[in-house]
Amino acid sequence: MNPVESFVFPDIPKTIRDALFKHDKQMIIVGVIGKSSSSSCNKLVGFNLLTTHPALTDSKCCEGRIKFYFEEDGTVLYLHFETTFDQQVMAEELAKAVETGDRDNFVNFNSYVRSRFARMLLFAIQVCHMIVLVEPTSVFDTSYLSIFKSLKIIREKYVLKFLPKLLKASNVGNYMGKEARLCSPRFIFLFEGTSDIRPEDVEKLEALECAVEEDIYKMLRTEFIITNNSAMSLFSIPRSKKFVFFSSDSKAKSDPLLDSIDMLMEYLDKPSAGQPGDKDDEKFMNRLRPYEGYGMSAWSIGRASAAIGKPERERSILALIRKHVAEAFEHGFDDSVSKYRGRSHFAVPGVKSWFEGFKFLHKIFIENPDNPNYEPGDVDYKAYLENFHKVIDIDERFFGDVCEHGMELAMVNYKEMLPHHYSGAFHEKKYHQAREVFLRYARGPEVERHEAKLKDYCDSIWLNGKQQCEYPSLRGNPCALGKHKANDPMDHSSGVVFVSACNCGRTQGHREDPYTIRQANYDFYQLIAKSCSNCTLLERIKFPVFEPSGSDFRAAEFINKNLSNLMSLENSNRTPDTSANPPMTNDHSPHLSGSQKSQDSASNLTFSIDDKEENDGQTKNYASQGDEEEALEEEPMNEIVIKVGEHTDQPDKDKAILRQPSTTEYLPGMLHATSPSGLLPQFPSWSLVCLGPSSIYTHNSGLPEHIQSGFLSGSNFLLPWDVSVRLEHAQSWAASYEKIRNRKKNAAQSKSGDSSNNFTLKIFIGIEYECLRGHRFIMSGPDTVLRGGSGIVRDSGSKVVFNDMPIYFPCLCRSSNVAQLMRVHIVTPKAPVNVILEPKVEIFQNSVQNNVTFTTGQPEPIKLTQSAYWILRLPFVYEGDNGPLVPPSEVNANNASMHGVLMAGMYGIKESEISEELI
Repeated sequence: MNPVESFVFPDIPKTIRDALFKHDKQMIIVGVIGKSSSSSCNKLVGFNLLTTHPALTDSKCCEGRIKFYFEEDGTVLYLHFETTFDQQVMAEELAKAVETGDRDNFVNFNSYVRSRFARMLLFAIQVCHMIVLVEPTSVFDTSYLSIFKSLKIIREKYVLKFLPKLLKASNVGNYMGKEARLCSPRFIFLFEGTSDIRPEDVEKLEALECAVEEDIYKMLRTEFIITNNSAMSLFSIPRSKKFVFFSSDSKAKSDPLLDSIDMLMEYLDKPSAGQPGDKDDEKFMNRLRPYEGYGMSAWSIGRASAAIGKPERERSILALIRKHVAEAFEHGFDDSVSKYRGRSHFAVPGVKSWFEGFKFLHKIFIENPDNPNYEPGDVDYKAYLENFHKVIDIDERFFGDVCEHGMELAMVNYKEMLPHHYSGAFHEKKYHQAREVFLRYARGPEVERHEAKLKDYCDSIWLNGKQQCEYPSLRGNPCALGKHKANDPMDHSSGVVFVSACNCGRTQGHREDPYTIRQANYDFYQLIAKSCSNCTLLERIKFPVFEPSGSDFRAAEFINKNLSNLMSLENSNRTPDTSANPPMTNDHSPHLSGSQKSQDSASNLTFSIDDKEENDGQTKNYASQGDEEEALEEEPMNEIVIKVGEHTDQPDKDKAILRQPSTTEYLPGMLHATSPSGLLPQFPSWSLVCLGPSSIYTHNSGLPEHIQSGFLSGSNFLLPWDVSVRLEHAQSWAASYEKIRNRKKNAAQSKSGDSSNNFTLKIFIGIEYECLRGHRFIMSGPDTVLRGGSGIVRDSGSKVVFNDMPIYFPCLCRSSNVAQLMRVHIVTPKAPVNVILEPKVEIFQNSVQNNVTFTTGQPEPIKLTQSAYWILRLPFVYEGDNGPLVPPSEVNANNASMHGVLMAGMYGIKESEISEELI
């Protein structure tokens, strides 16, 4: 075997340069590329060409390195390419990528590896006559097909456009012709694994080679990598010669160091080791020689060859290559079908001329793309540099395409049925729906980038004229208008329309979702009163409001709310929070004397409630119904004892001097128990009207639809509250009362035994709830809705009088709306007493301990006229010092009282002046 010279491009030692270029002889260029599993990355080990194992001589392998091998008198120049497909190179690139953080996922790294290998393979196709593709296993890697197909596209679309121009301008490579390469290179596939076939089974190996050749040829033809015209193919495949070889030589995967250690151990284990004349020693020495004949005389080599008398073993990859080389020198490679034969270009230039072209092409295909600062002057060459990776990288292109497809569908999904303006919550919902569509298709490393792009796209649509104002109303609904700057809260509109009744309950109308407390609790009722035939004509109680003394007035500012609360408790008659016991008294004694009585103060009213009271005299019934009223079942009576004294015109000397309300500052919110004293709101949030005489209501039929509309069936009855009252009055008051009473009855005389001072009052109470759809109903208890039928309702009003009633309660309608306590109906009796009211609403914020108690602002309880039908309308929206208290979106009967209550003890009885009309 002739010694093989080698060098690494571009460093050529002078002696090798002289030996290679001295005669400028013609040589066939054979490229060796593919995969290797050894640490040296040298794929020529299995060729039996090298005199020394590369592991002992080669330096560390490097991606992109090209090493030349040739015999001095030979006709073949081997180019060994070290690429990213070599195992050792790939491992080093992976470690570098992990260290630097580049290519942080498998797809990107695999794309980089494929792209670098493809670039080197394209270069080899341009400069070689033959290419040996080495595979360290016995299986063909079908991933090569996508690389071959991409390189064919690149060559036809870009290389054939710029390369002939560049070759012509550089005056090198004229021998390459219009195809800009030596020829359509012939590929040989070398497999260094033979599966389970032993090296001695030559017939099986050859049969396997034929089968694999057929499979590879079919795959290449199917993908149009090779065609009938080899000039138009990326490379060529011989039809009549072998192009697949399975190597059975174990030396290709051997490690010389390990082999030497094994042989040494085997030699030391022999008992005859080191004895002279031992034939086994000669065998060991021959195995240790780096190549055959190393360290032997020429005479010894000749004698050994004569003794063997056998030709060199023909079954080797080197022998197959030599057959193809011989054909190349004799006829050239023309692997086209008969129709295209003779048209293929094949050139075998002098090695010196070829090397000049090699350097030029190396700069074009390898050096320039590695230089990030390189600016090509040729447009076609620039397009090649820009698009090479895009064409080769089918994985990234595939993942990019599926992400783009998914993104297109997601964009369409987001834009489907978009309203003119929509809220941020709706935008997020639509985005998440679009994202789900996107993720059904998107895969690979581009998902995150495209997902962010989708987010930006959706945000841009929403923010570019689609954004909703979303300013919340007092009921918590967002403004449905487009994003706008509103100088007045009433410029907003949620588009939500409710149904509400007027102050007297006769007329129902549509109302817009309020944005100000005035709009909620005052303006709507003023507006609907114009449509109501009753409201403007009814007697009403006026609530205290701010009355400015001039045009220079403003809203009050609270610097210290705690100080304001203390001032409110000390300087006003309002109390912050009261218990569920009967209120309206500052003294808990059971009776008051005549001297303590004052009709001007609610604190002078006291009553005691006795469930069982023996009455010696006859009880007279004064009720809102006549004798035609059917008697109700007996229920425990509540007795109220009232002591009546003589009237006096002198005010109580101990009465507190009330602070006059301010005429320059008004209360910006609603009145509550801790509001600063002396400040009043600009408008009333409450309403109290007299619907008419008590005869309007008939307990047999309930509230008629033409008087009170919108009530659900069976819940339009008021609840009777029977109260026993015992008057303890002065003699003059009693005489006057008896005289009038007897005259009314045409009685000549009145016996003292008949003038009993006990009265049973029948008061009708109705706690009305109204949902946002206009459904109205009466409740018979804190957790019970009144269910009346065709007969008389036999529920007692005591449950609603002496218990806290929830402000919010679930409505009976199908939509499960939340109903709100909006009205209190009171039918007063025809008796010498007045029903008095002091309503207080306690709204809880976040917890029961954090609450606000709202009041009407009246300095004393409100006195209702006798034998009349009164309706107290409560606020539609409650607003504290920190803003509106939004009603709950859902309630149930068990937790309704956790949100707010109408506090117990709002009803009371007070004596009235004797009038002939009352008897």
